[in-house]
Amino acid sequence: MPGKAIIILLAGMIALAGITVGNIYERGSDLAAASVNTYDNNQIKNIAEAGVQMALRKITVDTAWRTGFPLMNLMRGKVSVRLKDTTALSMNLIKIEAFAFTSYGTSAQKSYTAICYVNRNATSTAMLPPAIKGAISANNSIQTLGNLEVDGRDHDLAGTLIANSGTLGVWTTSTLNQSGASKIGGTKTGVDYAPSKPANLNTIATLQTYPGGYPASPDSIMGGPANGYPEGTLKAVAMSGAGGSQYVTNPASLTYPLRGVTYVELPSGGSWTPANIDGTGILVVHNTALNAEMKNVNSGTFKGVLIADDIIHIHNTIIGAVISMSPLPSAGNCIGNGSGDILYSSEAIRNAVNAGTGAGTGVVSSSLKVVYWWEQ
Repeated sequence: MPGKAIIILLAGMIALAGITVGNIYERGSDLAAASVNTYDNNQIKNIAEAGVQMALRKITVDTAWRTGFPLMNLMRGKVSVRLKDTTALSMNLIKIEAFAFTSYGTSAQKSYTAICYVNRNATSTAMLPPAIKGAISANNSIQTLGNLEVDGRDHDLAGTLIANSGTLGVWTTSTLNQSGASKIGGTKTGVDYAPSKPANLNTIATLQTYPGGYPASPDSIMGGPANGYPEGTLKAVAMSGAGGSQYVTNPASLTYPLRGVTYVELPSGGSWTPANIDGTGILVVHNTALNAEMKNVNSGTFKGVLIADDIIHIHNTIIGAVISMSPLPSAGNCIGNGSGDILYSSEAIRNAVNAGTGAGTGVVSSSLKVVYWWEQ
């Protein structure tokens, strides 16, 4: 082949290679852009739906609430929520609108709207989270030591006894080892039993089976979608800051007193020790591996619902209920080995549920029904 032809052939091959590389690069850029776009679309959709769910949770406990939420940060975006009474098809309804934004205030801003209509002819009834079976409810072996006192008899927010209306001291899917000078009391079928050692058998329940399997997430502890807690609800409320709620991955970042929903998400095997839990509301210490450790709870009086994967050494006062989720606690789940008090309180629990939505009525509606949902 003549030299000139070879040069022409090489030039053609180089040009073709350049076109091919350019096409590959362009395709790669298109794929990357499509991937980012898909993520953004899913993210903004989740933000809007979380906004509606937050409003649903609030009107579940306060059916007169129509204030809505001003524009606020949520899940790396922003959302605002408004509500109003309306009628359709001869039904009295509440219209909830959530307006979500990503890249707010920039040229890349996107918006998404979720609208929900719920029946407002609802009656309100008292509700307690179904996984609360006692002052302590656990999916593992429980050991009590020291002078820990666990009392399933009902108490008010000041810790004053309310006669004959409590529950068990300890309920667990495994075993109980009551040691040291620890005492356990509770209520069964309207009869109170003062804390004692050994505990009266009417105040404890061991080797229990939870219907459908023990809950493995904070939202399922609260009753899941059937009770208005679809997965992610507590975390979303915490991230919104509603009612003083906080979401942190480092407990040192918490501000006190705790209020609303406090959600501490630790890395796998992470530990919060020592722990100050002064405050009220719902306190969650959790990760998806179910091994977030809460150890040496030495300070603060907490009134509400404490949900943690692995709880070790409660040395303070908790008025409400304690729930442990991990089936494999890190230290044999010695729930307390010093001077501590866990006092069951239905009032504190209800207040905690209400605080998670910023309400304070003490009741939860069991009959609010979503009749229409629309998104765009």
